[in-house]
This record gives sequence, C-alpha cells and structure tokens, in this order.
Amino acid sequence: MADLRVSYSTLDGVYNALDSATETFRKAPMPSDGGAFGADDVAAAFATFRAAQQRSAAWLGDTSRTLGQYAHDTKLLVQDADDDLAGKAGGAG
Repeated sequence: MADLRVSYSTLDGVYNALDSATETFRKAPMPSDGGAFGADDVAAAFATFRAAQQRSAAWLGDTSRTLGQYAHDTKLLVQDADDDLAGKAGGAG
C-alpha cells in the first residue's frame, strides 16, 4: 500500500497565495469614465462592462477565499487524523 503524504507547508502556501488573491480581487480598482466618453452609447457600454468586471472580481475573490479555506481545513483535518492515529498506535485509543 502506498503512503499518503501531505505537505503542511504546501497547504499553508496555497492558503496564503489564495488569501492574497482574495485581497487583490477585493481591492481591484474599477475604472471610471469620468465623463470623458461624451456619447451616451459609449458611456452606457462602459457602464455595462464595468458592472461585469465588478461581478467577475467579486466571484474571483469569493472563489479564492473558498479554495483557501479548503486548503486550511484540509491541513487541520489531516493533522487531527494524524494525532488520532498516533494516539491509537501508542495505545492511547
């Protein structure tokens, strides 16, 4: 039977990278036309684009946060399982 190896440092790295991505998407600057376009059709198209960009950034931020939480939870669950198995192997369980 093959050994299952879990790298806690890798899970921590994944969590930290995704936490950083969450902040990046949360703080992403949204462009504004500042009235520079003039034409109503162009301004409306820009507003539609900007709304889509905001929804995408929010979705990416939420997804990054969720995936980061999975990495964090995985580490905790594996540590708990390791501790439980170590206890049983040592005669404590």
